[in-house]
Amino acid sequence: MSAAMPGRPAIGPKVPINFPAGLLEDIETGASLAQLSRAAWIRRAAARALPEVFDGVLAPDDMFRFLSTAERGAEPDHEVDDATIRRLLTAADHGTLTIQPFTTEALATQTPAGRSQLSFVTRSFLADGAPVVLYQVAHGTITYRQPGEHDPNHHGEYTLYLDQAAARAWHQELREQFLPT
Repeated sequence: MSAAMPGRPAIGPKVPINFPAGLLEDIETGASLAQLSRAAWIRRAAARALPEVFDGVLAPDDMFRFLSTAERGAEPDHEVDDATIRRLLTAADHGTLTIQPFTTEALATQTPAGRSQLSFVTRSFLADGAPVVLYQVAHGTITYRQPGEHDPNHHGEYTLYLDQAAARAWHQELREQFLPT
């Protein structure tokens, strides 16, 4: 019999990462504000930075959350319509909705005050064996705590489209708004 190791159980393998001093200070401030350990805060930040990932067969709750949290875009006529939503949710209910590999294009800017990111994601699903392609335009901002402020801020939204041209137009509009050149 082996003796049990003291302390909490391991979460996963250790990953040593070197951070610049200023970034590490921001991480420690963020962890303190969130009342988390530095490691827990970094795990949470890393998880939030990743795109929504679905594997294999999609559960109805996962698909519903993904569809229902999308924002309204500039051209509602080209967004995901009720018939497509019903089709995706019905296939998820039947256990026949699967995700195909997806592609992501991402742009980001960093300033002392914060970070902005804009992405264009092409998501392909099989609903009862028939393809459904959705175009996801997502943007987010993270503001860092400044002297005299109490809380940093994180904001993100995404819009789903059936029409690629409309999604590209919305992406371009957001690019001009959030990532000026």
